[in-house]
Amino acid sequence: MPSIPFNKPFITEKEKKYIVDILEKGKISGDGYYSKKVCQLMESLFSINKVLLTTSCSSALDMAAILLNLKDGDEVILPSYTFVSTANAVVLRGAKPVFVDIEESTLNINPMNIEQKISSRTKAIFIVH
Repeated sequence: MPSIPFNKPFITEKEKKYIVDILEKGKISGDGYYSKKVCQLMESLFSINKVLLTTSCSSALDMAAILLNLKDGDEVILPSYTFVSTANAVVLRGAKPVFVDIEESTLNINPMNIEQKISSRTKAIFIVH
């Protein structure tokens, strides 16, 4: 029986060209040539001042929590079905996660249940999927 490769990326000659190009440029870090091009493209497409790419959603959630200046007593609404990083970003800053059930059909936070969880201490709603 032939084996089916798990998660094998589809690579064309174009991808190979870009990989060689970035290796020859000598900077493969997150703020390299192509990362900057992606930021510029997104800023232009979405008419926003600044795009900052992150290495993961966990990093993006941590950054959001820091920028929100979350502290003791603050609450953040988030889906009950999510990766632990969503709650970690909140708890690590001393705030309290407030979980909202998800929609069975989408597995995303149920928007109909968010409003009843909002309180005077709600600082943010993290919508993740």
